[in-house]
Amino acid sequence: MNKDEKDTEILDFNKADFVFRPNESHKWRQKGPYLVCKSCDIEHAVWIGVEKQMVGLNEKGQPILKKV
Repeated sequence: MNKDEKDTEILDFNKADFVFRPNESHKWRQKGPYLVCKSCDIEHAVWIGVEKQMVGLNEKGQPILKKV
């Protein structure tokens, strides 16, 4: 067995050790062209592009976007 074979691992994603389940409510922050959730265990993001800007959140915690 060579060094590359020792450093290689085959994963079975049908039997994952960890399953990501996002929170019901997200705390969104804009980072460039992305809205990034800062409240979930795993940071995740949504692409909104460079022509939109987050200006706040509505009563449900959803981002309010305006065209720039």
